[in-house]
Amino acid sequence: MSWQERIRGIVKRGQAIWFNLSTAQKLYLLALTSLLVLQSGWLCTALTIVALTVEFWPKFNQLWHSLAGKALILIFYATVANFVLASASGIVNEVTMVSANQLNYTHNFATLIYLPPWALGITLATLLALQLFLPLYIIFLLLIKPFGSDRIKFITQSYSPLLTALLRFVLSSVVMINIFAFVDGKPTADIVDDISSSFSQSQPLSVKPKEQQEQVIEQLSEQIEQHTESKALDGQPSVRGDGGDEGDTEIANAVFSFIDTKGYFERSKRLIALFAYNFEANSYSRCEKSENSKVVELNDYEVVEIALDNSMPYGYSFIVKACHSPGIKPPM
Repeated sequence: MSWQERIRGIVKRGQAIWFNLSTAQKLYLLALTSLLVLQSGWLCTALTIVALTVEFWPKFNQLWHSLAGKALILIFYATVANFVLASASGIVNEVTMVSANQLNYTHNFATLIYLPPWALGITLATLLALQLFLPLYIIFLLLIKPFGSDRIKFITQSYSPLLTALLRFVLSSVVMINIFAFVDGKPTADIVDDISSSFSQSQPLSVKPKEQQEQVIEQLSEQIEQHTESKALDGQPSVRGDGGDEGDTEIANAVFSFIDTKGYFERSKRLIALFAYNFEANSYSRCEKSENSKVVELNDYEVVEIALDNSMPYGYSFIVKACHSPGIKPPM
């Protein structure tokens, strides 16, 4: 047999396998090709998400049209919503330094910001966990097939289910790493290094050799110094521009600070502070306030004064003050 006939045979075999694959399997294969050949993590992530949607959306619809499945889905996403509400409340408190109950609209805005990444992240994490149990489930079905079980037909509808489950698990892991990189504003390589280092550091330090103990201590010291220096730099006001109106300069600095901020959650905190100042706070109040500031009344005696301040971590200062008004005097 000549080499040309062998190539034609390989091509025919490849075409036969390709046409036997489902749409989701073809997308998985394209995602793996983009990762290995093109070395494009985001293209691989996009193709994998589309493949997961194509593969699991019919199962999701089938589950939704059953009473038990509908209850399970509602409980799952109600749990996600509860975690989002609690997380948004803590973030609003961190940004504004007051209870989120006092800033209802800002709390709702923070919930809207944090709901998509939480829902997507927990859904992908659940799908990723299912990939760990799917091969065991398939092996269990193969073991009970000699005893007359017909459930094995569930997996014979697709080509090479075990290999597909393994590939799906690998690609889902790539998706999770890329999402973490987007959220934290770090390169993908740094996320992989953080994960590997966290696994290596999970081993007790006393069990490691003396040289590794010294290396770990040095790395921790360097991380503490870098964190301290970054905090000190964040606390310094950034001034850009050659002069002009002071208000325009502050707004320009706020825009530059938002652009320079890395990570989805850090930028969302700046958006929360901006929303509280522009939409939640009032420009006029019965209580005395500083010029170019806005206030939110906490109660009859206290207000939180919000002002544009680029020296603060999120571009705005939140100060709780006593309410000085003509009708009510604050208690001594």
